[in-house]
Amino acid sequence: MDNASLDGSAAFVEAQFPQVTLVVNTGRQGFAANINRAIRLSQGRYLLSLNPDTVLLPGALANLVAFMEATPDAAVVGCKTFYPDGKLQYTCREFPSVATILWRWLGLEKLYSPSFYRRFLMQDWHHNEVRQVDWVLGACMLLQREPVFDVGLFDEGFYLYYEDIDICYRLKQQGFTIYYLPDAQIIHKYHRSSARGLNRLTLEHAKSIVRYFHKHGVHFF
Repeated sequence: MDNASLDGSAAFVEAQFPQVTLVVNTGRQGFAANINRAIRLSQGRYLLSLNPDTVLLPGALANLVAFMEATPDAAVVGCKTFYPDGKLQYTCREFPSVATILWRWLGLEKLYSPSFYRRFLMQDWHHNEVRQVDWVLGACMLLQREPVFDVGLFDEGFYLYYEDIDICYRLKQQGFTIYYLPDAQIIHKYHRSSARGLNRLTLEHAKSIVRYFHKHGVHFF
């Protein structure tokens, strides 16, 4: 999926990987709309959501698929994720609350992480074993096709942010399971663009938060 990029990447993919189905948008679309378009064009049993700012480490994809094959109740599997400097990235989490969102948006996490915030990010866990979790970051998530179509594709009302949390929430509500798999590892640059001052992405992030709580109820802690 090329979201109306201007850096020549679409032409590069077309020239270097002619076997790939390349979809080029004429105008910008939201993450959910883009991934849904790709899902509808796909035919595989499994669906891989992968951001362009990621690097799959050796064996990552094979380990994700092998785990999914061996775990029938798994609807989504996420990776162990690192920043480019090798630091662990907290990409499996509990569902957000008003308190965790405010703490993050106010930048208080840089000063102190109270127990409710550490629990949200699962910071006190070692991240070295398979575990059922609430949700995993959409930068790299393997989804089983059938459960996704059972609950409905990604909600396109989320232009950016929270579409990954929302689909995990809906899947869990229907009895499916979300897993974290440390044997599948990636590097993710993770821009957090909406946190860089007030900009359009900040507004989209705020709109996504409101939509999420409106759909699933408000939880203060």
